[in-house]
Amino acid sequence: MTAAERARHELAARLEEVLGSDEAATLMEHLPPVRWDELARQEDLLALRGDVDGLRTDVDGLRTDMDDVRGEVVDLRTATMLQGERIDHLAEVMALRFDGLSDHISATVAQRMDSQTKLLVLSILGAFLTAVAISIGAASL
Repeated sequence: MTAAERARHELAARLEEVLGSDEAATLMEHLPPVRWDELARQEDLLALRGDVDGLRTDVDGLRTDMDDVRGEVVDLRTATMLQGERIDHLAEVMALRFDGLSDHISATVAQRMDSQTKLLVLSILGAFLTAVAISIGAASL
């Protein structure tokens, strides 16, 4: 038993001696079970209510912020998916362009090789005919 409980018990016993048991019980019921400075007053409860209302407002603000963040995440996901689709489309376009460029380069190289091969064959043929003409001319002398 604490000192406060002991003192309260002693007071109740003394009040019974002086006033009688019913009156002592009535008076003890009207006394707080703790010290007066530990009791909550009306102003304390109003201040607490204000604090709770402030917390509710803060929680509502946080909920709104969370809803905004959720919306932004959804927007980001949508934008990322659209970016992915755009990148895939660009990759396809680039692949088609590279295929076309590759075909163009192959055709140009083949054309140049063909013309250089023809030039080389004609040059060799010219050199051969020149050698034959020189040989015939030397034999007739």
